[in-house]
Amino acid sequence: MNLTPLTPEALDAIGDEHEALAELYEQILTALQAEPVQCLRVITLLDELVAKLSEHFVHEEMGGYYSHVLTIAPWRAGTVEQLKRQHAELANAVARIAGGAHFAGESVPSWAAVRKDFEEFLRRCVEHEANEERVIQETYLLDVTAAN
Repeated sequence: MNLTPLTPEALDAIGDEHEALAELYEQILTALQAEPVQCLRVITLLDELVAKLSEHFVHEEMGGYYSHVLTIAPWRAGTVEQLKRQHAELANAVARIAGGAHFAGESVPSWAAVRKDFEEFLRRCVEHEANEERVIQETYLLDVTAAN
């Protein structure tokens, strides 16, 4: 199989993005769990997350993991499309959460809803990352090995 591998730099860049996102998630949770909620900080961090998450998803989809998986194992196109749909769902969810934060004002129940929605978003992110990791490992361990 004649395939240009993902460069270490590309892998490092995506890994760095994952770390930066994890840090941002933690900062948002901390601000949401504060008593009282750090409203302006949460809004600022959520707005930052909306932008960074979109950028990250583009990196994964265009020339990142996904392109490489499809080159190696085109039969995994359905799985890759499902992961891309999850990207869209996650991006929409965090934009909706950010919008809710902008309109929460000083309402304790509104901030409780933002926190609940953000925690659910994080749960879905963990599930998505596990799915990504699984398809990447299967592609490299099973598909590349079988092709050689």
